[in-house]
Amino acid sequence: MKKIIFLLAFIFTISNTIAQTAWTTMYKVAPENMQAAKEAIGEKTKKFNSKADGELIYTFQILAGERANYIVREGLGNSYAELDSFGNQGLDYWMENVAPLMENIGGTEYMSYVPSASFDDRPNDAKKIWKVIHYNVKRTAGPDFWKFRNRVAKAAEKVGDLSLHVWAGSIGGSPGHVKVGFGNADMSGIDNESVVWPKVVAAYNELFEESFEEDSKAFNESLTAWGNFVEIWRWLPELSSPAVDLD
Repeated sequence: MKKIIFLLAFIFTISNTIAQTAWTTMYKVAPENMQAAKEAIGEKTKKFNSKADGELIYTFQILAGERANYIVREGLGNSYAELDSFGNQGLDYWMENVAPLMENIGGTEYMSYVPSASFDDRPNDAKKIWKVIHYNVKRTAGPDFWKFRNRVAKAAEKVGDLSLHVWAGSIGGSPGHVKVGFGNADMSGIDNESVVWPKVVAAYNELFEESFEEDSKAFNESLTAWGNFVEIWRWLPELSSPAVDLD
């Protein structure tokens, strides 16, 4: 019962700022099957997920991290009900033509977009490479975590020309899982972090009374000692639905 209460408390701290919902599924693909798997996903996408007002599913390939070369599929909707409202034809096609080429790893996790902790003023074609940071937040430390993340978003807005997306886990993943993604046109965006991040820190201190050091310390202490790691993801637009803006 305590675990449920703590989880509800964690969700409550961000419930007023949550917008869209997504499911995420990871797939391990044998190297000899990768090309065939991508072609099959592309065909499935053309048949069932090619309209911006239809079922939206996006495909990524992990480039760096322990899960390098995994394929990630993310479905986007405005609610759990919407994600569950589409017919089974696409799923049936997937199970027959795509699923045999890859292995589902870890099931499905549902996450909710957190607009108060996010900022994005870049066009979609400038967000093909994502640095994705996975955090696990202590059950009692949500306020410190979200205070920092919300303020970073405000600082990012002041700097501009940034893509910062934050998603909070809700069902199916590790308790307290939060995913923070920085979108870039290519790998040069990651090279440029040493230039951009000091600007964000300076804007943070200007907006919030020189509190970056204190807030970042509390943020680091809000994390568990395990489950925090970084990956690089490449968006595969040819295997994805049309890009849409997040609310």
